[in-house]
Parts: sequence; C-alpha cells; structure tokens
Amino acid sequence: MSSQGKPPVRMEALFLRYADDLRRFLGRYLKNTADVDDCAQEAFLNVWQQEKRGHLRDDARGYLFTTALNVVRDKHRRDQVRQREQHVGLSEDSETLRSREEESDLYWRETVRLIESELKNLKPSTRRVFLMHHVEHLSFTQIAARLGISTRTVERDMVRALDHIKTTLGDVFKDIVNS
Repeated sequence: MSSQGKPPVRMEALFLRYADDLRRFLGRYLKNTADVDDCAQEAFLNVWQQEKRGHLRDDARGYLFTTALNVVRDKHRRDQVRQREQHVGLSEDSETLRSREEESDLYWRETVRLIESELKNLKPSTRRVFLMHHVEHLSFTQIAARLGISTRTVERDMVRALDHIKTTLGDVFKDIVNS
C-alpha cells in the first residue's frame, strides 16, 4: 500500500475488471442492492488485505468470488441470528446463542480456508472446473462449453477434485456434504 492509502495497481485492475460481474453474482443471493454493494465492498476489502499480506494467489478472480460467497453466507447467518435473537425465549441465554453462532462461523471459515488451501494442490484445470462449478455455479455443460472440453472431462475433473478434498480433509468433508 502506498503512503497515501491507495490500493495497489493489481487491486485497482481487479476492481475495474470484476466489480460489475461480482455485483451481478451477488445479486443472485441478495435482493437489496445496498446489501450487494456492502458485500462486494467487503469481498474486495478482504482480497485487498490478502494482497497487502502478500498472500493473494494468481487466481485472484476465483479467490474474489469465493470470498464474496463467504461474505454472503456470513451475512445470512448474521441475519438469522438477529431474527432468532428477537424471538429468544425467556429461559434462553442470548450470550450462549451468540457463542454457538461464533463457534459455527469460526468452524465454517476454517473449513473454507482448508478447502482453499487444498485446491492449490490440484492441477490447474481441475481447480478451474471445481471453482467454476462451486463459485460461479455453472453446470457441467456450461463449464465444458466455456473451456472447450467434453462434459465427461468436466465430470472427471470434479470427481478428482472431490476425491482429493475428501481424502485430505476427511471428517471436515463429511460435515460439508451433510450441511
């Protein structure tokens, strides 16, 4: 970061290239445009923080969209907690509820971090297919068309990715599948 607090050139380029796509992507999950803007801003801030630490990978777009999806999930969880807190029974302790929610958030953030770190160990083509399906929510047919490969190749890459994650993450993977 420069002395004037400006984001690095890479972040500016990332913002200019993907801001509109990211807002459209977030619009699939959020009805309120203010929420879309807030979540987009938070996603870019998180990516910028990774960039400042020197941890931003070459696939910044995939990381940006994964981060945005996590921001939306966190927002939905917070909204659910707020709704539950409004309806807490007299015998329930809101501090206990808050603590459970924080534990759950921490668990899922760590799970996403583990999956992201394991994706680095996949072949780039397999990782790309996995991210296109799970981050961009493209069908196998759409992925095949976009990459110019067969649907069967997409299916094989997904199986490879899921097998790798399942093998390396074990019980964490089971929690993801069952949630």
